[in-house]
Amino acid sequence: METKSTSFLTFMLDGELFAIGVHKVLEIIETGADHSVTNLPKAPDTIEGVVNFRGNVIPIVNSRLKFDMATYGCDDRFVIMVLKLMLNNTEQIVGAMADKVVDVIEIDEKEIQPVPEVGKGLNSDFITGVLHRNNQFITLLDFEKAISSDEIIQLKTEDDTIEVEETETAENL
Repeated sequence: METKSTSFLTFMLDGELFAIGVHKVLEIIETGADHSVTNLPKAPDTIEGVVNFRGNVIPIVNSRLKFDMATYGCDDRFVIMVLKLMLNNTEQIVGAMADKVVDVIEIDEKEIQPVPEVGKGLNSDFITGVLHRNNQFITLLDFEKAISSDEIIQLKTEDDTIEVEETETAENL
């Protein structure tokens, strides 16, 4: 019986190793002078801001905040994984922050273990499995479940509200 092998991009977040299906990743952006994140007022806490990606403005999710980890400091370096996700039956391009990208690996489905039950109240719907390889655990993530479309919709709604407020203010002058 043949097992199915899939390619995953591995990356680090706060000292832990994670992976996402490589088919979801469009590009890895090194942050710096050419690609800095622009903050947005009133954005949800997990939205770090926006960047220009091939002429389009895309939201950037702070993965550490999303997964309840220590947040980035002012001088911390990170990369942005540009992902193509299906949110509310709509294709969305979203950036997700990572400390660094490690490698692309092949994983046989038989290597993937289910997420252990650790108690009530833990939302692990976005974890598709766990892998133990080379004395390291790798947590497999489903970013479509982790990044709620509500965050992106809230961001768009607040953007529209800001535009309306700016228009009303301009009319009152």
